[in-house]
Amino acid sequence: MQELGFKYHIDDLSPDEPFLIKVKGRDFAVVPYTLRCNDIVLVEGKNFSADQFVCQVKMEFDQLYTESEKKRRQMSISFHDRIGGTPQMVLATKEIISYIQEHKGVSFKRKDEIAQMAYADKNIIRE
Repeated sequence: MQELGFKYHIDDLSPDEPFLIKVKGRDFAVVPYTLRCNDIVLVEGKNFSADQFVCQVKMEFDQLYTESEKKRRQMSISFHDRIGGTPQMVLATKEIISYIQEHKGVSFKRKDEIAQMAYADKNIIRE
């Protein structure tokens, strides 16, 4: 991927925050993917309703927000167009985003922006 010009990948389920790895002697960013707040696993897998998904994501956020008092935290939510784009999930997403926006100090970033932050952070985890 790095040889093709990619700066990061998102296919990793390990830590809950971005990190850098060495690939052929150069840094390569890893921006974690989640199964915990993932519509394809929780909703499409017939495990959760849209309401249960909202509750799961809010609970995840609340814990990470508490932890963020002592350490920077990241939360990933995975939406897939054929699930996250359905009417009930659009409404669920609106509720989640509105809830998170009520909290001070929270920012929303795309994966490429998170990868760029990882490259710029002198204290980033390195593996």
